[in-house]
Amino acid sequence: MSDQCKLLGPFSLFVQAILGLLSLSSLLFKRYQEYPHQRPWLIWFFDVSKQVFGSLGIHILNVIASIIFGGDDFDIDDEDENPCDYYLLNILFDTTVGIPILWLFLWMIYNGCSRLGIEGIVSGQYGNPPKLSYYFKQLALYILGLFLTKSTIYLLLLSNDWFYLMADWILSWTEGHPRLQLFIVLMIFPLIMNAIQYYIVDNILKSPEYSDGEDTAEGHVSPNGLLNQGKLVENYNSINGA
Repeated sequence: MSDQCKLLGPFSLFVQAILGLLSLSSLLFKRYQEYPHQRPWLIWFFDVSKQVFGSLGIHILNVIASIIFGGDDFDIDDEDENPCDYYLLNILFDTTVGIPILWLFLWMIYNGCSRLGIEGIVSGQYGNPPKLSYYFKQLALYILGLFLTKSTIYLLLLSNDWFYLMADWILSWTEGHPRLQLFIVLMIFPLIMNAIQYYIVDNILKSPEYSDGEDTAEGHVSPNGLLNQGKLVENYNSINGA
């Protein structure tokens, strides 16, 4: 057990902090690539902070779940239990099948709130001037979508021992090298997968008026447009006084 991966050790916490900074830097780099419709800093901060708060919560849940369920609920001998295996699975599922699941839940949530007549929920649009009340509404809806997505992924992972066995096989070459395993599971793999996830989710959350080469007034639809549907043009025109 001395060579086991420890997600809450000093080295792992250091690696997780570096990962957080690099992940935020990737979103900052993405903003500088926005041309010709670059988001103002405040709008960008509102959009990105949704992912930051959401990712922080999901990361904490992943670590806790990996420690609790990283072997005890699977048909694995005690000496083979490894929280890193379960954490790898969480990252893999969060950044692949988790994205369309999240989009589906957000679509359902936003459309439901729209039918109830709730104002300020068009994702990425916060009024002119931007209103904190709109931001917190959208943040709450996003967190709700993440919670539903994460619950679905947990049920999926717990439904079949094969997922855990697959992760154990993928990391088998790092056995006996816990720091190498931590570096791969907490840094290399999440950095690549999260960068892709952040890019896609940011395109879903931001207002289509800042989408490259897209003109919402002419009916072109971005991923965010699919999320918010008919309210986009109406809200866009009202914000800009059209």
